[in-house]
Amino acid sequence: MSNTDDTVRQLSAALEASARHAATPAKIGTLFSNWLARSANNAVATLALLPGAAQPQTWQNLLQLNQAALQKWQQQQSVWIEHWTAWFGEAEKLRNANTLSKLLEQEFNLAMQAVQIVGNHSVNLSDLQENLEVNYGRWAQLQRNELSSQD
Repeated sequence: MSNTDDTVRQLSAALEASARHAATPAKIGTLFSNWLARSANNAVATLALLPGAAQPQTWQNLLQLNQAALQKWQQQQSVWIEHWTAWFGEAEKLRNANTLSKLLEQEFNLAMQAVQIVGNHSVNLSDLQENLEVNYGRWAQLQRNELSSQD
């Protein structure tokens, strides 16, 4: 049995597993509804903060929240670049293949690595977006509570 056979079997097993665990339309609808609700709550919270817009502390807190998000995004971009740099290093090794089967095996491995890099990056960006939405909502609620206590 060759490495190519093992690779094909692993790929087939991974595809079958992902098909079994794929999100149903109902699950997608629920996730989308949750996102819409979070967005609506954040919009309402933002409008409620307008009276406090003249307070410097509100802007300082918002700037800190933005800086934290930017730092996390920059970390993700660094990882993205590291992964692609390693991937291109692996692609250079294709020249060392001395048989067609080795070349195909290496090409399919590279293709799977590329899919994994893009998939991981997409998940990480989505996670960052969700965390930012939740953190902003919490921050806005705290700001509203402060404004209410000052009245």
